Amino acid sequence: MPLYAGVCETNITPPVGVWMGGYAFRPTGCVAIHDELHARAIVFHDGGAPVGIVSADLIGFSDGMVQRIRQSVWEAVGIPPEALMLNASHTHGGPNVKEFNAMGPIDEAYVDILTRKIVGAVRQAADTLKPAQLSYGRAPVQVGVNRRAAASGGGTTIGHNYAGPVAPYVDVLAVSEPSGDLFAMLFTHACHGTTLGGDNLRITADYCGYAADAVRRQTDGKATPLFLQGCSGNINPMRRATFTAAAHNGRMLGGAALQAWQDAGPLMEDEPISHAIRTVQLPMSPPPPVEECRETVARCEAQLAADRAAGSVGAILNSEGLLAYAQLELRIAEAGGTSVPAEMEIQRITVQGACFVGLPAEVFVQYALDLDAQALGPVFTLGCTNGAHNYLPTAAAYELGGYETNHAHRYYHNLMYSPASERIVREALYDLLGVAEPDWTPYSA
Repeated sequence: MPLYAGVCETNITPPVGVWMGGYAFRPTGCVAIHDELHARAIVFHDGGAPVGIVSADLIGFSDGMVQRIRQSVWEAVGIPPEALMLNASHTHGGPNVKEFNAMGPIDEAYVDILTRKIVGAVRQAADTLKPAQLSYGRAPVQVGVNRRAAASGGGTTIGHNYAGPVAPYVDVLAVSEPSGDLFAMLFTHACHGTTLGGDNLRITADYCGYAADAVRRQTDGKATPLFLQGCSGNINPMRRATFTAAAHNGRMLGGAALQAWQDAGPLMEDEPISHAIRTVQLPMSPPPPVEECRETVARCEAQLAADRAAGSVGAILNSEGLLAYAQLELRIAEAGGTSVPAEMEIQRITVQGACFVGLPAEVFVQYALDLDAQALGPVFTLGCTNGAHNYLPTAAAYELGGYETNHAHRYYHNLMYSPASERIVREALYDLLGVAEPDWTPYSA
């Protein structure tokens, strides 16, 4: 059946002064724009209901943004909310646009403009549909390394675990005119957008933006590049700390994406577009006992008082955020120690057999490796999609501890998912992808 596609790009660079997301302890809002941020939208239509995918140079989408964008697109374009996927690159050099603890206020005026720009990009993509053909390819590349390393005193620390799992490849869906001229490229890789550290106060799309620039440059500006963040929850860039490193990482990824495109093969043209959502309830790990929670609150209050006396804005914001979380944890403990399960929406969009699966979390890479092995066709497994509510580790990772399992949820202002969540998520993923007899072997930690 004939396929049509339209694509659009819009600049979403914030003004100087907005607070940035991704790291605590930043002392001010951004002081300059190093490189511009973009949102890119693609719409596919084969005569049935259209579907859309958005990539954006953001730390993540807030729930409010997701709801507003989906509803506005539904009213303007006719793409159902469940058929629109919003993926954030998870750059830590962009504006703070969701409710993180400890990372400065949200500029609501900017968020309003940002939201309207993304809706406009989807609308323009839908207005510029033209005949399209798809091809899928993969090429080897490794920007990142597993960051869950053994700590010298036991446990787990953020470092370089070269023996840990990674997804050392880039997956590409190339969108071309019937003549063969490429006009859009969707490509995914699993690596945190953290080449630049918390000392950076300049807006940047990180390596993700450099990769998109490389694709555009090497296609003579004809192809709109849509970078989609994969399951990067436990993956950091190997080269870090400088814009030179970010440029190197991006050029390496962009070059691999172009190689995958050159080697790409056709997909199943007779398979209709489809989409589906599974909403699961994930159990939460209980808070500590009440007395321990009270001690934590008292400790956080003392730290906040000390930071206010010292006058460090970044430290004050961090202490305020950790105190807010400690108070939440105490309220739950005093109410009996149980909380309602967390709702997670898992989304699938399939175009000619290529499946895009999105989860609203910082997902460990093992989930992507598992689906890659068990699904019947190409699968783009994406984290930071339609929101970002927490980390999603494997069950085995909890025993080893570390930032992702023991600490990061405080910045999301949520209790941590319990280890039982892995099985629930995997069941939903296998159902969405039609894996009839899945292998339930536990993921390696």
